[in-house]
Amino acid sequence: MSLFLLSALGLFLSPVLVASECSLACSYSNCTTTPALASECLLNPPYNKTWADSTLDVLTQSLENFGFGPIYHNTGPPYSIQLDLLSSLSALSSSTPDSDFEFQEEIQAILTSLLDAHTRYRKPNCYSATWALPIAVNYTAPPASSDFPLSEEPAAFLSPSTYTDEYAALYPDIDFEASLGKQIQYLNGVEVTTEIASWGDSHETRSNNPGARFNAALRSYFYRPATTTNLLPFSSVETLSITFTDGTTISLPWMVFYGEGLGDPNACLLDPPDTVSITARPPSFAHQLLDDSPPQVLHAPSLTKDRSDRTVIIDPEETTTTLSCFTQSLPGSATATAAGVKNVLVMKVASFSPPQQPYADAWAAFLGDAATCLGEEYDMVVVDVMQNGGGYVCLGWRLLEMLIEEFNLDHEKVQMRYDLPHSSLMSAFVDAVNYPDPYDNPGDVEQILNPETQLPYNTGEEWYYPGRNATAGGVTSLRSNWFTLNCKEAEDLPTADFKPSKFVGKDKLVILTDGTCGSTCASFTKIPQEAELATFVGAGGLVDQVLDVSSFAGGFVCNPGYLQHIANMTGVTFPAFLTNQAWQFGWAAWYSERLPSRPVQFTEQEPHYRTPFWAFPHPSVPADTTTAAVSSLYDSVIDDNVERLAAANPGDCPSPSPAKKQDGGWRTFGITVFVCFILAACGIGAFFAWTKYQERQQMKGGPLLSGLLDET
Repeated sequence: MSLFLLSALGLFLSPVLVASECSLACSYSNCTTTPALASECLLNPPYNKTWADSTLDVLTQSLENFGFGPIYHNTGPPYSIQLDLLSSLSALSSSTPDSDFEFQEEIQAILTSLLDAHTRYRKPNCYSATWALPIAVNYTAPPASSDFPLSEEPAAFLSPSTYTDEYAALYPDIDFEASLGKQIQYLNGVEVTTEIASWGDSHETRSNNPGARFNAALRSYFYRPATTTNLLPFSSVETLSITFTDGTTISLPWMVFYGEGLGDPNACLLDPPDTVSITARPPSFAHQLLDDSPPQVLHAPSLTKDRSDRTVIIDPEETTTTLSCFTQSLPGSATATAAGVKNVLVMKVASFSPPQQPYADAWAAFLGDAATCLGEEYDMVVVDVMQNGGGYVCLGWRLLEMLIEEFNLDHEKVQMRYDLPHSSLMSAFVDAVNYPDPYDNPGDVEQILNPETQLPYNTGEEWYYPGRNATAGGVTSLRSNWFTLNCKEAEDLPTADFKPSKFVGKDKLVILTDGTCGSTCASFTKIPQEAELATFVGAGGLVDQVLDVSSFAGGFVCNPGYLQHIANMTGVTFPAFLTNQAWQFGWAAWYSERLPSRPVQFTEQEPHYRTPFWAFPHPSVPADTTTAAVSSLYDSVIDDNVERLAAANPGDCPSPSPAKKQDGGWRTFGITVFVCFILAACGIGAFFAWTKYQERQQMKGGPLLSGLLDET
């Protein structure tokens, strides 16, 4: 019997723990209670030294084997993250907290400090409870007539969340609805933007970029799952005090959603696996965020309500994939004519992880939807990747090849350089098994290629040895040879020979991001950005700080289950969790083409333009409200880009030929004069478009939001 099988069986032969003393009971998934009662339940499971030691063993050996020390010793600018993870974890081994929850909070705080959504920790299931409020914050840009320019600060207003009914039932005597629509000045006595940004800096793992982190914190501040968010001290999640600009204040106690098993130690234990799957290879993660909630789907009726200029091609609420689109026709104005734009294709890519299985079916469905969208008639494309948490890398690459002619003609231009750290476990795996991929199953989607030959490796030794020395933060470590991913399977699907109705130039391909677009989505944005083949528009962020186009741009993720698997194949031991927490971590590193010595996640590359938008979709906010806001955002992004195009293309008036008086010469001359008149009108339209554009951008905050930013 294998070492892995013996150790796994040992875990599940342990006796069941004593019954829970938590007083809360729930027979369905969304019961509600007060923070005081929920907090008592979270503290109910006592500190268990055996559980804690197994958790620390798994985390420590994973970190030791996959190069976190050198990477995070000092990341250098622009973020300069300096951590000693192993020392921090080691210190916990000698601590004796009163409850397991307090221990779990310490673990989560250490891993949150990485500011990397790839490396995310989720507490065991017995802590499944979410703190929520009936309100959200809606940031808006000041109107054009305001004396409060955006370059200083947008205004924050109180808006309802999706939990108003549940809150009213739990707290019938609290009238929060009377305050909806008021402008907020302070949260808990701190200026509203400062409070949300500060909370995001210490709790939000979506990004190491402060602006992108703020965009994520706008929603997570009011929606805090205990399994993925640090809650201690509990006094910080009892009541939220809100002060408005009119001087009034309201105090709202938090509401807690919970389900069956809250605070029950038995609900923390791993479920016994069936005997068939215990030695089977765990499935690989798609390369995406381990998230608290799925992306909110846009509400199609809100996109097209009273909009005869829009035609939905793939309905976001009906598609079986994560891609939807519509076309938008523009009126025949002088500005649109000068810009050369009649129709715009708007594509929403919610993630690169469509739900179908097996993965080949997911790929085919996703790319088929993309082909349907790109088969429409259009002159400009807007691709919305806001809040996209990633997915299959090959789908991101293949979509770039379908959008950009240069990538379509040469698939190697979308390939990225990766490497993996040398470690005792990986060296033992390569020496013993010698598979030509980091993953042992040839059917996996994460197969690799030799970037020099464009062929798969024959052995593991070819990609792993002799390796290369890499220095990060003053620490030199040995890493594998360069490799890239093998996406030929995606390129050979039925869409292999697809060509869009039109390849648009970089000034007419607009990628809209909020900076939280991560993992595979980061490759989808960074690759064309570094190649200067698209125009990038950044939404929201902190007005006085840089907004990166993407986040957590690591190579791909791994998990302890796979490490146990390769250890088992190699004949060595690797520890296992005793409880049902989840942890994934960035594994391979992906390197920037623009800054080739640096992993991409430690670079900061700004969008060309910024737009004042903070009404991001989230399950805690009504879908029709946020979709209406996103709908207006699309109009703004389209109008701004059309105005830029018109301003850059006033047109030239052709000179009439004086010699053509016979054979229809006067008719030709008349046509020429007419064309000249039209082009002159276009030129005048372009001039006014440019003037209007400058005025709008001044209203939006001047150069900060309108200028083409220095990308060095």
